Amino acid sequence: MLGCMAGPFEILLQQHHELEELLERLASESDVEDLADGQETLSRLLRLHSRLEERCLQPLLTRVEGRTRAREEAEDHLTLRELMEELQELTPRGVEWQARLFTLEDRVVAHVQATEHEVLPRLSASLDAEELAELGHDLALTYEELLDRSQHPPASSRGTLLEPLHWDA
Repeated sequence: MLGCMAGPFEILLQQHHELEELLERLASESDVEDLADGQETLSRLLRLHSRLEERCLQPLLTRVEGRTRAREEAEDHLTLRELMEELQELTPRGVEWQARLFTLEDRVVAHVQATEHEVLPRLSASLDAEELAELGHDLALTYEELLDRSQHPPASSRGTLLEPLHWDA
């Protein structure tokens, strides 16, 4: 179903795959150091993915499906961010950590399914070829910018996982 659509959304689809793989790996990882590394990688990827969707897809979603639907998507991102922050504060492999990880995994899988089977097909159907090409270009540029910024963070980078959303900006 996404084959013809993958073009402009390829980066997002790849990130979805990576997020799911990382979560599976974390669920079975026993080495403490690998667990810490995996958790940090998951946090970075989730932050990058959320920012990318919020910067590139949210404005389109607002235009195509309205502000209410776009807010629902933003709330999903907020939930993922909160779960990730909670996970990082808990003792790895503890009962609460496991519960948070499984909840995060469920939410990521639900996000991936909804995005790939509902949001992206609807956006794809609503945009013409030029707009889709522009979106693909925008996603690629924004991804490079965010990736570069995540690898060279400002001194005050510890803190919130996501930039605040500005709906009325």
